Amino acid sequence: MTEPTTSGPPTSRRTLAKAAVAATVGVGAVGAAVRLGQDDDTARRGGALVLSAEGGSDIAELEVPLELGRARNGVRETESLPTSLYSMVGVTWRGDASPQVWARARRSDGWTEWTRLPVLEDRPEDDAWQADRRGTAAWWVGPSRAVQVRVAGAAPKGMRLVLLHPAGRTSDQAVGTAARRSTGAEDVVAPKPDISSRATWGADESWRDGRPRYESTIEQVHVHHTASGNDYSRSETPALIRGMYRYHTKSLGWSDIAYNFLVDRFGRIWEGRAGGVARPVRGAHTLGFNSDSCGIAVIGNFDQVKAPDTVVRGVAAVAAWKLDRYGRRARGRTTVRSEGSDKYRDGAMATLRVIDGHRDTNDTSCPGTNLYKRLPDIRARAHEIMTAPPPPSNVTVQEPARVGGAALVGRGLKALKGRYDPDDARTRYQWLAEGREISGEKSWRYQCREADLGRTVSVRVTSNAPGRDPVIEVVEAGRVKAPVEITLKTRRRGGRVRARVAVRSPDGIAADPGGTVTLSIGNRVVERRVRDLDKAIWFGRGKPLADRATRLVVTYSGDQRFLADEVRRQVRP
Repeated sequence: MTEPTTSGPPTSRRTLAKAAVAATVGVGAVGAAVRLGQDDDTARRGGALVLSAEGGSDIAELEVPLELGRARNGVRETESLPTSLYSMVGVTWRGDASPQVWARARRSDGWTEWTRLPVLEDRPEDDAWQADRRGTAAWWVGPSRAVQVRVAGAAPKGMRLVLLHPAGRTSDQAVGTAARRSTGAEDVVAPKPDISSRATWGADESWRDGRPRYESTIEQVHVHHTASGNDYSRSETPALIRGMYRYHTKSLGWSDIAYNFLVDRFGRIWEGRAGGVARPVRGAHTLGFNSDSCGIAVIGNFDQVKAPDTVVRGVAAVAAWKLDRYGRRARGRTTVRSEGSDKYRDGAMATLRVIDGHRDTNDTSCPGTNLYKRLPDIRARAHEIMTAPPPPSNVTVQEPARVGGAALVGRGLKALKGRYDPDDARTRYQWLAEGREISGEKSWRYQCREADLGRTVSVRVTSNAPGRDPVIEVVEAGRVKAPVEITLKTRRRGGRVRARVAVRSPDGIAADPGGTVTLSIGNRVVERRVRDLDKAIWFGRGKPLADRATRLVVTYSGDQRFLADEVRRQVRP
């Protein structure tokens, strides 16, 4: 999944200007903060790794050397490293090694399990590029504030930890249509599906390097998975793709995102590599077999979970459209010349499926065992699309539906319909919780209730018109939460401070808040779980506080059901 060069001179790449970071991340590094920005109050108060964004970017990032502790049973690991807010983690290194790397992240509800970060197996063919960085897949962990890394066996030189936090945008909620026929498609049997453009997911075109290259035909579709994790929501998908794009171009030095198209777990199709979705853009996804092919990557790790029918439909829709334009057969085979991979030498002729998996041409587990098992279903579905009579035209979305209001218990949400063609299309609504219909909630308004606490609420907007197929949009309102009530009682005597803290749910809500509370005064920081707040917390018992240390800050992390909050108080001698 790393970027192979094409035959002839490789695509030129910008020199990646990396800010020098003096501190090394690893055992013993937690005590000194690596400060690259002023974006996170919580991280600034203690020794933490702080992400920051370049001017104009809404992707905060941090890349630092990774130092591992002593080996135990062949495994070396860092200590747990507190961080400012991040949501993606990867590890890069120099050289040709393929280490076994695991990571875990601390979310608001605790540490995740250790998760294997697969190595991106492809690499450039040209020997001049063998010194390029290699790396793992960038794992989407969701909002987290600590990380720990483990490496089994020999660790390659120059290992670096990469943390990313692509901020969500208001426009991310609006993209909600799965693979459907798009109007204005060329006169072919297989219709063009709805494809969200690079502009829709927010590509910064200044990050890519060089101009797109084009082939004269498409003979194959290669199916991949990104191995980046499966726990992402509809509205998080654009941010995830932005983070992946940043990791590919900045951390690994590739000229663009590798794949021609991406399909998320909801079946939606996204434009990948620049150059135009209707054109035969040469990608950089399948070492030795990028010529005359199209690469489709499903966002997720399908060695871990099953591939749902939504994924099958999405991959089949774009594969059928691309192959039908060049007269290919979705269930057929083709013979192509290899440009050199770890399975086929340069110049070897290979007879392969027209729709195949990455592992058919390279020594890799991609696209994951569970997605690879669904390739026959993808071929069958693509064949149906390519041989079916043209469907009736559907209602088209000119401006997507939106949701107004805040997803808080007791507050109201409003479904704001978009603009459609034809403009007299009639709109129906159905509110959903965790993707399931909420009985009786078919109005454009919805009142969040206690039963929704911790659940993701969305609205399904169906627009109909006579003689047209309906268009369905699912717009996410977010996870329903409630505020908390923080009470703080303090007493100070000289250089000692005693604090008692309680975090409670508001009246009328039976659930209790979880997560953690952090107290800081001066350079002293204490963290407690909410359930352990029954005892007083002391500062200055061993070493008295300085007189100038007067501001006590109590920060509640929030959890799946309750909002984060903060209380500040002056505690003078």
